[in-house]
Amino acid sequence: MENESIRKWLIYFGLAGAILVGYMGQRWLNPNEQTLTIATGQRGGVYYQLGQAIAAELQAAHPHWQINLVETRGSFDNAGRLQKQTAQIALLQNDTPTGSAVRSLTAIHPEMLHLLCHQKANIGSIHDLAGKTVVLGPKGSGSDKFAREFLQFAGLEEPKLALRNLPLDEAITQLMAGEVDAMLLLTGLRNDACSRALQSGQVRLTPLAPLTAEPVETTGDAMAHILTQGFRVHYPHASAHTIPLLAYRDQPTRPIGSIGVKAVLACHRDLPDDVAETIVRTIYDHRAELSQKHSAFIHLNESTSSQALQFPLHPGANQFFHRDDPGFLVKYAEAMGFILSACILLFGLASGLRKWLLQKRKDRIDKYYQAIESIIGRLREGEEALEDLEEELITLRKDALSELVREKLAADESFVIYQNMANGCQQLLAQKKQEKRAEQG
Repeated sequence: MENESIRKWLIYFGLAGAILVGYMGQRWLNPNEQTLTIATGQRGGVYYQLGQAIAAELQAAHPHWQINLVETRGSFDNAGRLQKQTAQIALLQNDTPTGSAVRSLTAIHPEMLHLLCHQKANIGSIHDLAGKTVVLGPKGSGSDKFAREFLQFAGLEEPKLALRNLPLDEAITQLMAGEVDAMLLLTGLRNDACSRALQSGQVRLTPLAPLTAEPVETTGDAMAHILTQGFRVHYPHASAHTIPLLAYRDQPTRPIGSIGVKAVLACHRDLPDDVAETIVRTIYDHRAELSQKHSAFIHLNESTSSQALQFPLHPGANQFFHRDDPGFLVKYAEAMGFILSACILLFGLASGLRKWLLQKRKDRIDKYYQAIESIIGRLREGEEALEDLEEELITLRKDALSELVREKLAADESFVIYQNMANGCQQLLAQKKQEKRAEQG
């Protein structure tokens, strides 16, 4: 009975061990398994399309990762999801207000303010919007916030014009039907909704500033550029851009100056460094594939995509962007070489000085050796008064002690020899004095 119980326990331990080994083996074979949720934007919008492309490339490069896409209302919604960690990665406008937990991975592309107007609305620039009905996109979206800031800067606030907030697809539908006069949309080039509206023949892309009679430079309309530069003082995250000639098949018919912000791939600060580095590396390794899926990815640039970002760069992303930076030894090789040379020179000087000091001390102790030997020689010859020799010996010993205190002599073996010689001389002097007293007695 006891043997049966032991056998059962052994079976249980064996099964538990097998499960543990299997689990550890699975972890060893798939050490980088990750589940990532990417917050994108409205279906049909650029953020959603970019999120789909990024997810596809990450999944292809890392089959053991599980990647989920979430359709959202845009940048503000995405920032909240990152803060709450209901998403690990999100696409945000670089001007999105958020908390301290958000970190940048890389800028993706510039988003430009598009002024889409119905053909019959008779709108030639941003200043013609007064008295018109303008749609801005979903309430609280990044596009809505940016457009309102720009309208305020241009002096066009309610009640000078009627503003509406609608989902992207509904806004485009109403614009094509003439139910609204215009739409201000902050988006990347070749947005599908913009393309659909412009290709309908009922909507045209309108400059932000009035066109001039002068020839337009290839960099865009000069007056629009002046307007956007002024806005940047008011709104520092903005930057000037140009919507190129025929960016939307047959529109615009000339380059249009615009203003916008960067679209940034962001994450929560707690995303592991190796995962963040892998995400950024995969995006740049797959630039060709990504740009074939959406033209916005042609703006990926390692030298500029980590600059002028509102959210601090994640350490993992920083590792990628600085992977080719010289190491500490290479970076400071010249300075270290100079320091090493200076140390060698100083060591040589110190060694030379030490030898010189030792030689000076040796010369001084040799002087005392000679003086003691001189006194001993004269004692043996008996030609001088003992009192004079004793006085000379006392003076000699005082001088030696004084130089020892001032460190002109070293308390080493040479000084011990001198002391022994002086003591021997003292004894000889005492012996001579005793012999003299015996002769006189």
